[in-house]
Amino acid sequence: MSNMIYEEEYSIYDKLARYKKDCQINGPVGWVRAFLNDKLVVDKPNLVVAQGREFVAIKTFEVIETSSGTNRPDYSNYKISHFGIGKGGSSVVDNEVTLLGPKVCDNSLYDPIALSDNGTYLTEPNGTEYVLKAITNGGSIYLEQGGLCNPDYYTKVKCTCTVVSGEPTMLSAGESIKIDEAALYFTDGTNAKMFSHICFTPKWKEKESEFVLIWYILY
Repeated sequence: MSNMIYEEEYSIYDKLARYKKDCQINGPVGWVRAFLNDKLVVDKPNLVVAQGREFVAIKTFEVIETSSGTNRPDYSNYKISHFGIGKGGSSVVDNEVTLLGPKVCDNSLYDPIALSDNGTYLTEPNGTEYVLKAITNGGSIYLEQGGLCNPDYYTKVKCTCTVVSGEPTMLSAGESIKIDEAALYFTDGTNAKMFSHICFTPKWKEKESEFVLIWYILY
């Protein structure tokens, strides 16, 4: 599922297209499916946060000055390139799960999980080290043009993010960790900013298991 969009996945893009039309959204919208050892455990929309929408606007026009004359961050050298997971996206009381987000003004995972002490893993915006993993480190990014131009033309992007067996590296053999949130980030190779965020019912990943997040983005 890494290097193409399968026929059954077009229903996800159909949902996103209807959502864009119904809500009159001009910017990107997204959906996430997550698999724990090949079992589908998450299948729901995610939120492109305010910072992510601003990133798209700035990249589109490469403008960093607003109408009020104030300067905005220069994201011209940034691209969506990393992802992270966390364990602060929900609360459980008497077996009842309450999702704590996502919220449009989020710019950080609520409780990031460090995946490795590998120096190639970036620091999460809240300051937690070794959280953000490159999407292409075990995953992939695939873009499909919308075909013939018509009123329903969209560009589809699918990225596969993999938390492999052995991650998080601080876990002991057989030990597990709760995962109930994830995010995509745009980075300049060093600094990272949140693009989109999702919270879901807690899942438990053992050190030896594999957790795969597939993000579908419709432009």
